[in-house]
Formats: sequence, C-alpha cells, structure tokens
Amino acid sequence: MLIDRHRRADRYPWLEWKVRFFVIGAGLAVVGMAMDVQWVVGVAIVILFAGFLVRFLPGGKGESAEGGTPEPDTHV
Repeated sequence: MLIDRHRRADRYPWLEWKVRFFVIGAGLAVVGMAMDVQWVVGVAIVILFAGFLVRFLPGGKGESAEGGTPEPDTHV
C-alpha cells in the first residue's frame, strides 16, 4: 500500500518539519531552475532529501515517539 490512510496528523510529530522542508526545497528548486544556477538546485535537492529522511526519525511514520504503534481509527 502506498498511502497509509489510518495515519492522522495529530499522531505525526514531524509533519510540520516535512512540510517546511518541502516548501523551502521546492521554492529553491524553482528559483534555481528559473535563474539557471546549478548550485541552488543542488541545495534544493539536499533540502528535499533531508525532508525525506525525516520519515525515518522515531515517530516519522505516524507512530508515537515512544515507539508504539498507532491505535486503530475507530471513527469511520
């Protein structure tokens, strides 16, 4: 399954940081491409990759920071 539909933002401690990395990285990539400056595009790629790596921090997959699994969503 590609998307975990049971993950909720209130149980996802790194969501804000992932969004910040994406916005900054995407913005820098667009600016770098528009100005044809390769090092800016390179920095943008590094920032986007850092945002991807946040997934592997404790709690990065929507689990609690203590390492437990998220409770099933009883609300349907």
